[in-house]
Amino acid sequence: MDFIKAKKTKADFQGFLELEREFSSHYDLLGVGKHYKRMRFDEELKSSHKAEFNDYFKKKNSFFVFAKEKEKHIGYIFGYIDKLHRSYKMQKVGYLDSVIVAKKYRGQKIGEQLMNKFFDWLRAKNITICQLHVKAENKEVIKLYKKLGFKIDELRLWKNIS
Repeated sequence: MDFIKAKKTKADFQGFLELEREFSSHYDLLGVGKHYKRMRFDEELKSSHKAEFNDYFKKKNSFFVFAKEKEKHIGYIFGYIDKLHRSYKMQKVGYLDSVIVAKKYRGQKIGEQLMNKFFDWLRAKNITICQLHVKAENKEVIKLYKKLGFKIDELRLWKNIS
């Protein structure tokens, strides 16, 4: 398995699209997004997926890497360095935006390896804190994040007001 920096190529976009499609169906099974009326993957315009892919390259101080086996995209990670509000003494933190591993390859520590590569990148940039958001329904990944040392420090609540 290789870890390759993402490029704006047709092959990387197709790999991204396949991983996003599978991830979206997993999200749908968890019931994630039902409160916000999240569209199914096939309801979204292909151009919105292309825009998301391209936005990853526009983000400054970002890390976008694929896990590949031979020529097959089996996972990816996207994260970046984020600025905190000026009231904090620590001005920058790492933000882990997405880690996706194809279902067939889960349980092989690929997500963990991708995250460790991201953490190494953050350390090289003198970033000492990494944060992320995760859906409460995604119990398995929460277990993984806790195993990797992440702590819960805030909850996001919602209420239907219609």
